[in-house]
Amino acid sequence: MSLNWRQARLPDDAALLIDLNAEYLQFVFDGVAARFPVTLADIFPGGDIRAYLPQSLPKIVGNGPPESLFHIVEDAGVPIGMGGVRPVRPGICEMKRVYVREAARGRGLGRQLVDRLIADARSFGYQQMFLDTAPTLTAAIALYETLGFARIPAYPEVEVPAIMHPHWIFMSKALK
Repeated sequence: MSLNWRQARLPDDAALLIDLNAEYLQFVFDGVAARFPVTLADIFPGGDIRAYLPQSLPKIVGNGPPESLFHIVEDAGVPIGMGGVRPVRPGICEMKRVYVREAARGRGLGRQLVDRLIADARSFGYQQMFLDTAPTLTAAIALYETLGFARIPAYPEVEVPAIMHPHWIFMSKALK
C-alpha cells in the first residue's frame, strides 16, 4: 500500500466526497434496514442520500485546521477511505464518517484513520471527542472501545434522526 493522506477541500473535492459519503451512508443504511423497520425517507430528507449530501458536506468537512480536518485516503491515487474531525462545542469535537472501502478493508486502515483523527483532535486542543455509529458496525464499535471510547446518551449535536436514537451507539473519549 502506498497511502496518501490529504485534506479534503470544497468545492474541489465535492464530487469525490459525495461519492464516498453516498457509498458509506448506503453501506450503513443497508445494515440498519436489515435489522430495523426504517426506510431511506426516515433517515434522509426525501429518501435520497445523494440529494442530502451537497448541503451537509460543508458541515462535515468544516473550515479546516485548527478546528476541523477531513481526510481523504488514497492508495496509488485511488480513494480508499475517509474520515474527519469537526467541532461541536468549545473543547469538544466529533469524529465523522470514518469509512474504508471494501477492497481496502482488513489492512488496519480503519485503526490508522481513527488514530490519526484522535491525534488531529488533540493537536487542535480538544479535550473530548464524541462519535456516533450504527449498532451493526460491530468491528468499528470494538475498535472504539479498545481505544477508550465509552458509550454515552445521544448528544444534542448528533445528526442521527431521533427515530434511530434508541438503537444507535453514541460514544465519548477524553483526549487530555
